Amino acid sequence: MESKTKYLSMNHLRVLAFCFIIVYHFMVELEQKGNYNFLERGWVYYTNGNFHIAIIGVSLFFMISGAGLMLSSTRKWDVKDFYKRRFTKLLIPFYIVEIFSLIASFVLKPEWLGYFPSVSKSKLLLNLLGMDGYFEQFFPTFSLHVGEWFLGALIMLYGVFPIFRFCMEKNRYVTIIVTTIYYIIMVFSDGLFASPWTNVFIKAYDFLLGMFLILELPKLMDKKVFRLVAGIVSAIIIILGIVLKIQLPTPMTFNNLVYATMIFVCFFSLEKPQTKATFYDGVIDRICQISYEVFLVHHIVIYYIGDNLEGQLLGLRQIGALFITELFIMVAMAMLVKTIVAALNIKIKKPQGG
Repeated sequence: MESKTKYLSMNHLRVLAFCFIIVYHFMVELEQKGNYNFLERGWVYYTNGNFHIAIIGVSLFFMISGAGLMLSSTRKWDVKDFYKRRFTKLLIPFYIVEIFSLIASFVLKPEWLGYFPSVSKSKLLLNLLGMDGYFEQFFPTFSLHVGEWFLGALIMLYGVFPIFRFCMEKNRYVTIIVTTIYYIIMVFSDGLFASPWTNVFIKAYDFLLGMFLILELPKLMDKKVFRLVAGIVSAIIIILGIVLKIQLPTPMTFNNLVYATMIFVCFFSLEKPQTKATFYDGVIDRICQISYEVFLVHHIVIYYIGDNLEGQLLGLRQIGALFITELFIMVAMAMLVKTIVAALNIKIKKPQGG
């Protein structure tokens, strides 16, 4: 496989990952509001003792993020430019969605705003840095649940990415061996001070694994035998663990990373040589362009709509229509946020040109 700076497989993985997370939050909201019990009445469920689609989706997101940064940093690399571009890309949409969420809370749920005066004003800095959602699991913050814990963890990992990149460039094999040992000790010793599903010290390994795989997989996939074996083995593991749900003897956190890794490898085994992009590829690319904005708004849309349906029993057709409606609203809001960010960038750049 030719070494590239962009792979269609990563686009497909990104779409799959946020589909997993959206479906999970949608189903949980219906269950919590008493609309539908998927475990008792549905033929599809998002978890069992062996896997959890949201955890797999989150692991894929961190792996894709690490892989994407590693790819982009193989070209011109400047630390200051990296921090400026990445944090601007993360935080400006975050601020815009927070404003939307604050207005929605004021109009629809003003009683929720009474919670914030009780929070120490020193915690406001966490909100400005986009990390209030992450630290909310430890103490009260000003979190409006925009980006939740994921955004805070991602920002922290972006902050240490130059160190990760340095280690990978010096010796990626030693780096991945050492961090794998660290990961196994952390997961199997059960000595974590926070949930392994939202623990930045665990998610850091997902991030590093993505960086490592994107450096290794393309050249390995050049070998037809490896491509074939990798595709078959990964597909078998996915089918056995996720579809047939054969129980593994290892911790669930570890299992989900195994499945996420196998999905990552399986998609790359299907990566085609550089060809002209198809209409389908273009659609996937457009979806990926607003994937971060969709991520920021999706849970808010699900939560506010679901809150108005509390206690109402819904049939499968109604659930399908509700899901499509919420997807439409998510995409519309994401595109609006993207448009506002683009307009702000133009206004900022104009004085420099004139």
